[in-house]
Amino acid sequence: MADDELKSFKISDTQRPTVGRTSGGSNQESDGSAEIQSLGFARIENLLEDEDAASLEEKLTHIMGNLDDFEANATSNKDKLAVKKSRVAVEKVADLMSFLFQTKADLQAPEDGE
Repeated sequence: MADDELKSFKISDTQRPTVGRTSGGSNQESDGSAEIQSLGFARIENLLEDEDAASLEEKLTHIMGNLDDFEANATSNKDKLAVKKSRVAVEKVADLMSFLFQTKADLQAPEDGE
């Protein structure tokens, strides 16, 4: 009998799905139903809307400078490894944001020409 119960068991029977919910759900309800719901990348969306590529590049360059300073003062291998991992992460963020800004510009270009 236990095998039959396991065959029909689904996690969705015991838990509600949480994907797609954002912390600002009540704000979206007041904006109206015509607004497109965020997929959970609110911070990236805000950067794309509020910042430009040059100012974001300047901030990331500042972070890389801080990492260089930290690496120069790092005494343990653990700190040096953390700097290397952080540097890779910042470079990935820079590449991603560059791609997203380029995509945004490409998508807005036809609108400007009409």
